[in-house]
Amino acid sequence: MLAKIKEFLRREGKKLLIIFIITFLYYLFVILTALRFNPAPITGPDGRIIPVVLNSLRGVIESTITFYLLIYAVMIPLLQKKNWLHFFLWITGIFLVKFALSYLFDYERVSYSYNVTVLNTRSSGQDHSLMKKLLVDHQFLFYTISYILSYILTLLICFIVSVAIEWNNRVKKQKELEQQKLDAELSAIKYQINPHFLFNSLNFIYSKTVPLSDEVSQAVLLLSDIMRYALGKEEDEQGLVDLEKELEHLKNVIEINQMRFNNRLSILYEENIDRPHTKIMPLILITLVENAFKHGDLLDQENPLTIKINVDYQHLHFYICNKKKAGTKELSTGIGLQNVKKRLQLMYEKSHEFHVKEDDTFYITELTIRFKP
Repeated sequence: MLAKIKEFLRREGKKLLIIFIITFLYYLFVILTALRFNPAPITGPDGRIIPVVLNSLRGVIESTITFYLLIYAVMIPLLQKKNWLHFFLWITGIFLVKFALSYLFDYERVSYSYNVTVLNTRSSGQDHSLMKKLLVDHQFLFYTISYILSYILTLLICFIVSVAIEWNNRVKKQKELEQQKLDAELSAIKYQINPHFLFNSLNFIYSKTVPLSDEVSQAVLLLSDIMRYALGKEEDEQGLVDLEKELEHLKNVIEINQMRFNNRLSILYEENIDRPHTKIMPLILITLVENAFKHGDLLDQENPLTIKINVDYQHLHFYICNKKKAGTKELSTGIGLQNVKKRLQLMYEKSHEFHVKEDDTFYITELTIRFKP
């Protein structure tokens, strides 16, 4: 629990801090203005200001939490969907709840007296009369107007700043994603053999092995397809591929590994696809499966490598469970898994969940991607 709180504060701390500062400055402005015009109701009969400060601090914390949830969980998502009716209904609904609570707990505590001497030195007679009418004769109206102005002003400032921060973060992440894709393309050019030469060579080997062995020729053909897919030949302009393609090549990876071990690998593969034509980031699912092949014990018939994928119109859920190898294990740098996490964060941000669980015997990875409507 503590680890989740730390992770949340690390990720969202900047947003919370900015909203806190804005609401704090507003409350400070209100207190200083009230002190300037009439210190008595603020300090109280004994001249103590501590209760007012504590009450204001409570208001700052309450507003910070409320505005954070309202802006980032409701307003920005609804603004992106252009759902204006729900946008304004949420703003109005939260205001009514806050106003009702404030009226119950704070309305009677507010002093509606006024300092005639102070007011005469700072305002005209007409202003004095209007303020007296509001403060004394129309206390509820004064309280309501001031609360509405406070709510709208602080929410508007917080919302504008939050949208600016969110837009700036999106621009940075988009540039980072583009740079990562460029780096990957440059790495492919630098470290890989010319693809045309490679594919031509594989086709030549395939043609020579067809008369000799169906199994070998099939392995060569699978390898050619896998490498073509890994080189990004089927990606669109956003660097995405059809889910069908990812699963097709995932099965190719399973098949070629079965060939390596004479079909002795124990693998349980299940899929339930209601949305086959959705687009996803390539090589994510395949990388997770390859990780299981590398580090798992796939010869245990009682504990097969389990791969399950379920896709409906709202979610993609991918589950892998493998038994760990006993004895000496292959050296792992963890780069593949780190790359998966980074790519998921850049592409899907908060619309995905990626969890790794392990004990002495089993290693489990689960990925959930929520599709945008």
